[in-house]
Amino acid sequence: MTEAATDREDLAEKASDFLLGVLERMGIPADIDIKDDTDKTILEIQTKDTELVIGRRGVVMDALQHLVNKVVYRDRAGGERTKPLVVDAGGFRDKQVERLRTLAQRMGEKALQTKQIVELQPMTPHDRRIVHMAIAEIPGLSSRSEGEGEDRHILVVPAAAE
Repeated sequence: MTEAATDREDLAEKASDFLLGVLERMGIPADIDIKDDTDKTILEIQTKDTELVIGRRGVVMDALQHLVNKVVYRDRAGGERTKPLVVDAGGFRDKQVERLRTLAQRMGEKALQTKQIVELQPMTPHDRRIVHMAIAEIPGLSSRSEGEGEDRHILVVPAAAE
């Protein structure tokens, strides 16, 4: 095994141990499955309390993911990172991507039919990126983000309204 592969495994173990500690303090019994993809390492939380781990719209899971990445990468020289650590539970991340792609499709169709700009609800940068990429695949549409911070949202723009 290469030194880089060993280093990645050490990071994943450190992340898993930290995450288990946080979940324990939250009173949530859980196990963590580590899945190493080419572009990310997924820490899949196995628990009966999946909805507590996910939280409303995934906010608890996003916070856990943020903490895990901060703790694991804080000691890295020059902020050097290998690949992101993604926290998931109950397949939420894949389901969320599917929901966002469906939303983009529906709102894109609405924008094309009405020839009006359609404004979406505020969402996280990650979610906005997924929607922007889905809208880019639809001919006759473009999208842009507007607003600041928590209020940043997407406008779906039909070519007729540009």
